[in-house]
Amino acid sequence: MTTLVGVGVGPGDPELVTVKAANLLAAADVVFVPVADTGETGRAEQTVLYYAEAWRVERVVFALHDREHGERRERAWDAAAAQVAAWFAAHPRGTAVFATIGDPCVYSTFGYLAESVRGILGA
Repeated sequence: MTTLVGVGVGPGDPELVTVKAANLLAAADVVFVPVADTGETGRAEQTVLYYAEAWRVERVVFALHDREHGERRERAWDAAAAQVAAWFAAHPRGTAVFATIGDPCVYSTFGYLAESVRGILGA
């Protein structure tokens, strides 16, 4: 069974991550982090790297600040979901974490991503 868990990493300070979040980050097969482009290291990724080796961290590009171009934002969402779904296809019993600043269930990309991945995987 595949598992995708949304993990809030607080405000971006590794010392403020909950013990449960730290344990999930340390144990996951892969940790996805949202970025605006593949060249940046965002606050979520910086925090994740405190608990997870860099080789287990995978950047997922979102149009995080693109509020005007709905089509471009939708393409980015679709590509992000396809990236995560492809990882699950290659790791059918894998556990993945999607790390986000703050609560993954409030004003977060996690809910949209999880719904899209479920749709692609037919879950």
